[in-house]
Amino acid sequence: MTESGAGSPPAAATPFDLRIHFNGAFVFSIATEGNSSDANAKLTGVEIYTPVCEHSSGASINGGATYMLEDYWHCIDPVYPAGHVSAPLTLGQLQKNIGTNTPWVVSNRPMGADWGIAFKLPLPPDDWQCDFLASTSGPSSGSCFSGRDATIIPSAVALEHIVIYKQVTSVELHGACFSTDFSPVKGVTDLYITSEVPYIPTRQHERRAADAMAGMLGLDLVLDSSIGAVTQEAGVFQPKDKMGNCLMSIISGPKPQ
Repeated sequence: MTESGAGSPPAAATPFDLRIHFNGAFVFSIATEGNSSDANAKLTGVEIYTPVCEHSSGASINGGATYMLEDYWHCIDPVYPAGHVSAPLTLGQLQKNIGTNTPWVVSNRPMGADWGIAFKLPLPPDDWQCDFLASTSGPSSGSCFSGRDATIIPSAVALEHIVIYKQVTSVELHGACFSTDFSPVKGVTDLYITSEVPYIPTRQHERRAADAMAGMLGLDLVLDSSIGAVTQEAGVFQPKDKMGNCLMSIISGPKPQ
């Protein structure tokens, strides 16, 4: 007699949401269909670069142990269920979600060489949000940045970007030198990628990070003073007193006009 269930196909994995948290200084290079700057143009992929400025990047899943990431290309590859019809994020929606608090460079220039770790997101995300806002100006110091391209810096910048894929069945982090377990917790898996270990940065370190990102994108951008802490009292420019996240990220790609 044949055992019950023998030869049956394996049970389908229960879909879950994948949230990728990028904490710290990154350069996001976004691509759209036909390289269009129309607000309705859909994103087709994202590449992310860390600047070379003595950062030590790491990754953790669902708040577990943090593992070091080696300096080369990685690929974060989510898998959707069979028959899934994706609705990629549009350029206009991305601008609405993060544009107010994210420097955005309109260019198709090649990326400079001063990057340490790169990540490829081959599939366009379903959503993209940002968090942890820090002031870029103070009542006495004025703007923290100077240079011809300082106008791209908003008055408050996000120190975390969350790229979201909805209802995937599995994920692969290609290039990771550790075992990955993307099992969801209450229907969500959080992958945290930080561009620096958690310490209070020196002014020199912050300037190296700003110089490296500017060099990667061909920007005339100089950090003159530290950006503010995430939590601020009204009207008070506080010195940085928390660990990690010395600077914000920068977007490079088409921008809806």
